[in-house]
Amino acid sequence: MSRRQGKVLMVDDELELLRLSSSILSREGHTVKTAPTADEALRLLEKEEFDVILLDLKMPGMSGLEFLEHFKPKARREEVVILTAYADVESAVKATKLGAYGYVAKPFNADAVLTEIDKILEVQHLRAENSVLRERQMGLDCLVGKHEKIHRLRQLIRDVAPTPLSVLILGETGTGKELVAHMIHYTSDRADKPFVRCNCAAFAQGVLESELFGHIKGAFTGAVKDRKGRFAEADGGTLFLDEIGDLDLDTQIRLLRVLQEQEFEPVGSTQTQRVDVRIITATHQNLEEAIQRGRFRGDLFYRIKGMVIELPPLRMRKGDIPILCAHIVARHNETLQKVVKGLSAEALQVLIAHDWPGNVRELENVLMGAMALARGEEIEKGQVLMAMQRADEQVAQAEEVAPYPVPSELFHEARKQFEILFISRILRETRGNISQAAELMHLGRSNLQRKIKGYRIDVAEFEEEV
Repeated sequence: MSRRQGKVLMVDDELELLRLSSSILSREGHTVKTAPTADEALRLLEKEEFDVILLDLKMPGMSGLEFLEHFKPKARREEVVILTAYADVESAVKATKLGAYGYVAKPFNADAVLTEIDKILEVQHLRAENSVLRERQMGLDCLVGKHEKIHRLRQLIRDVAPTPLSVLILGETGTGKELVAHMIHYTSDRADKPFVRCNCAAFAQGVLESELFGHIKGAFTGAVKDRKGRFAEADGGTLFLDEIGDLDLDTQIRLLRVLQEQEFEPVGSTQTQRVDVRIITATHQNLEEAIQRGRFRGDLFYRIKGMVIELPPLRMRKGDIPILCAHIVARHNETLQKVVKGLSAEALQVLIAHDWPGNVRELENVLMGAMALARGEEIEKGQVLMAMQRADEQVAQAEEVAPYPVPSELFHEARKQFEILFISRILRETRGNISQAAELMHLGRSNLQRKIKGYRIDVAEFEEEV
């Protein structure tokens, strides 16, 4: 079986060993560079990446253990195999605690070293395959577009995901802040741990503390049993705090302490709980202005902005609209039981001319409405205009009944309300005839019946209308 070929850095003060081992590894197809000191190895690592580092423990100047102390905190991809004539248990334990992958005793045993390299390259190959699968399922290929800002955004996500940095995502409503948070989590080493989300704008002051930190039985009226908070649920994984700018100042103080100490007490409890949680936050607000107005704590701001990612509004990348349309239509064909293959040139012109204050989320809602109206394989201009008009009516109705801003994350609720409105209008046109309504909507009758039942729409109400 052919070996995987990798890039190897060998660090040893024995120059003859470097020459000989480099020759052996090169014959096996590996690319090899050598460094006679740990300091020189660190300088090499600043310029390029390797797959494997073969490291001697006993060297003049910086030792192998000191090298590991400097190297591992950088969260690099390289794995380190220790080579030493001092093959004692104590040094082996220290090296593995500092992050070494394996341990091979001198004199140099080519077969043993090659076996360790093979293992590492295979693990790295599997990690890369898993990363691609995660990206396809939850990640970077969902961030659709060819605009330069989107290309840079994908690369920034790849760069920040493997690090422990907290991330602050900025952007207008509907630009995909939660999607980016998902991508960071599922392309990080926490991907197999929980991803927990909390919208800070969706809870009243006081209630949010219980949501975040949990509470014990009897902590307040209605607390009939102990309840875990979002921090405890996210232990080992990622907590995404959406609309962080809406946090009240008291909760900001508690949150700051958790971020600093990685510990908290549930509401009503004196028992401290420790957690290991990566924090990703998002907001459409200008937090620096909020700090100046005394509505947001500066120390919390600097704690959450380990890395700032800013998402471009759709109006800044209108050239991506045709690509986004194709992606959205393909994704929702099965959901809506459609066979739509695209949009007419006139329909696309209408979409490109619009400013999209609701960004990609608004575009998706309009396209879903147009797909529901489509009769064939192509969405026409009139269907887009009708869907846009109905979406505007829905927004107007929401504004009439809502005395406060609707939380921006409620995409699923918005889609639900759109479907209720749309189904009700078709049922009114067919006077409650479900078969006719299903035919007009290009839905299966049983599918429409499930939606009517799920949304608790009273069909009899439309049968009685004249």
